Amino acid sequence: MTSSTPGRSQRTVGVSLKMYFSFSQTTEYILACAPLGPRALALDVDIFIIPDFLSLTSCSTTLRLEAPTIRLGAQDCFWEDSGAYTGEVSPAVLKSIGCSLVELGHAERRRLFGETDEQVARKARAAERNGLMPLVCIGEKSHGAVDEAVRECKPQIESILDVTSEEVIFAYEPVWAIGQPEPADSEYVVAVVKELRKLCGQRTPYKDTVTFLLGTATSIDTSSKTVTITTPEGSIAQQYDILVITTGSRTKGDVPWKPSLQGYEATQSGLHKIQEQVRDAKSIVLGGAGPTGVEAAAELGFEFGKGKEITLITSSSQVLLGTPLNVASFAENELRKLHITVIKDTRIISALPLPSDNNKTELTLSSGAKMAVDLYLPTVGVLPNTEFVPKSLLNEDGDVCVDDYLRVKGVEGVWAAGDVVDIQPSQFVYMQKQAAALAKNLDLVINGREPVLYKYDGAPMMAVALGRSRATGRFGGNRLPSLIVWFLSE
Repeated sequence: MTSSTPGRSQRTVGVSLKMYFSFSQTTEYILACAPLGPRALALDVDIFIIPDFLSLTSCSTTLRLEAPTIRLGAQDCFWEDSGAYTGEVSPAVLKSIGCSLVELGHAERRRLFGETDEQVARKARAAERNGLMPLVCIGEKSHGAVDEAVRECKPQIESILDVTSEEVIFAYEPVWAIGQPEPADSEYVVAVVKELRKLCGQRTPYKDTVTFLLGTATSIDTSSKTVTITTPEGSIAQQYDILVITTGSRTKGDVPWKPSLQGYEATQSGLHKIQEQVRDAKSIVLGGAGPTGVEAAAELGFEFGKGKEITLITSSSQVLLGTPLNVASFAENELRKLHITVIKDTRIISALPLPSDNNKTELTLSSGAKMAVDLYLPTVGVLPNTEFVPKSLLNEDGDVCVDDYLRVKGVEGVWAAGDVVDIQPSQFVYMQKQAAALAKNLDLVINGREPVLYKYDGAPMMAVALGRSRATGRFGGNRLPSLIVWFLSE
């Protein structure tokens, strides 16, 4: 393989499974490869695996959990992101399910389906537009001299470099040697690749065009297009042409449902602290019965069963407020099976150390009752990290007000996505869609084209684990059975 960035020192090793494996065989193969991830990372080797399309979602989950440094790729994609293209595969969807590269222009597709350099280039452009690295297959059909091979591969390379600006991997293989008893001579291959590298030119690697600043944004001046950033070395004013706000959110209360703003070590320390408190507690109360509260209560119930007194308190008339009644009822029944007490229509007014025992917390409820518990875990929502954003751009909850294109209202050149925006709940499934839409619109605007609408008015979705063997969820007004939720999560 050769890269469009000749100075790239990292070695790349990968495999396409084509259509050889069944679904179960693919799963076994991925699991067998997982231990290679840490070893490859230590040796500065970039590994990728390209399974069949139907296995991609399952492989994405497996690699994310077992080997996050191994990259997942797809065997092809279309040159449009969406539309009436029956049988084609959207690069935007591939990105959303966890792919980071896509194989294009394989000799078999050129031979069997008549793919041309122009079509492969359009696909490469679409892949790059959606944040996928194009892995473009090149090679000569006839066995001849080295200069003849280079001459035949040249238009294949140039057609890709003409429409892309970031890193591309070219996978060279002499087409004439595919399926033959003997592979091409190694000296011949090395000589051809050496010349092909020259054709790639000296494109600057994307990573060398990025400046990483470690700091905290403290203010934005939209009139001068400046962000003030506090760094360990002091305060700096960063100019921008386009500003993207994706600063996420934090939890209400000292609980580790979200990463700490103080960094990885603080997040890890917070998790360990909670683990110790849970271990030592005999009575635990969770405040709030949204997805986080319900999942956390179910995990505690599944793990500790009757060994601890676990209570879930919500000010609403049902758990998972806003979901269809059958979803809420199913979740509540499963919680009760896990020996969790559910108290509804009750608000926790205050949570203070118990005067007679500082190791306990005294909860005052809206009913007037008081509870003394070993551990109180609030799960009552999140706060957007938008203190640095001008108040005129925020709603009363501190969310950034955006239009149907994810542009911030009332200002030029500012965009936003994720937990900070006002158009959708703070859920991971929406964040993924917003990120893909935002990336697409930025590409369009930078290249002088009009952005496209972000379609966020579809059926609402949610999935909630209820311990380690049950789950529920919704798609629109319908409840998703446990089996489907677990299948999607796997």
